[in-house]
Amino acid sequence: MSSDTAILIPSYNSNKQLQKLIHQIKEEYKNQIIVVDDGSPEPVKLDYKDISLIQNESNMGKGLSLKRGFDFAREKGFNYVVTMDSDLQHDPREISLFLDSGNSLDFILGYRERGKGMPISRKFSNWITSLIISCLTGIKIIDSQCGYRRYSLQSIDNIEFRETGFQFESEVLIKGVNSQSKVRQVKVSTIYDENNKSYIKHFSDTLKFIQLIARSIFKK
Repeated sequence: MSSDTAILIPSYNSNKQLQKLIHQIKEEYKNQIIVVDDGSPEPVKLDYKDISLIQNESNMGKGLSLKRGFDFAREKGFNYVVTMDSDLQHDPREISLFLDSGNSLDFILGYRERGKGMPISRKFSNWITSLIISCLTGIKIIDSQCGYRRYSLQSIDNIEFRETGFQFESEVLIKGVNSQSKVRQVKVSTIYDENNKSYIKHFSDTLKFIQLIARSIFKK
């Protein structure tokens, strides 16, 4: 099943961390790696020639980058995609949690403990968004904001997604997961590097999340 699964990494201004991440992945896994460079001012250059690199002409957002990666993986015949961030906040040694779970699952969702390693603002936003999305999907989602996941591409085929930024990862749960979905949630490490710049714009992204929820409730 592992050969059916690609590893998808959207990246924006994470070149140094990305190179280290890819090196760590290739030390342990043979899966195809797909990198989507989301219009970084200093374009991604990779040391490996067997990695698929997609480059957006401008900064299009994490959601659009993930969608481009999903489409590319489908074209190449992959049935599953593991998504992870490029800034080393997802431990590559834990990829096996997503690869060794068999092919009967629609979604494998990573979740982090809301402990000392998570900033207070993130704890609250994580808790409230996870609660709302759990109510909408009919499944208890432990960590709706964790991007460390495995998707069955078939489970999200033919779904129209509107979100282009960070809200995409919430939208894909709202539209792709329901009480009939086969979902497993796996605990992953909570890693925060205070030196890493976050590209989440808290006010505007909160507003976009509220708009997403409103559309989901009223089906507009």
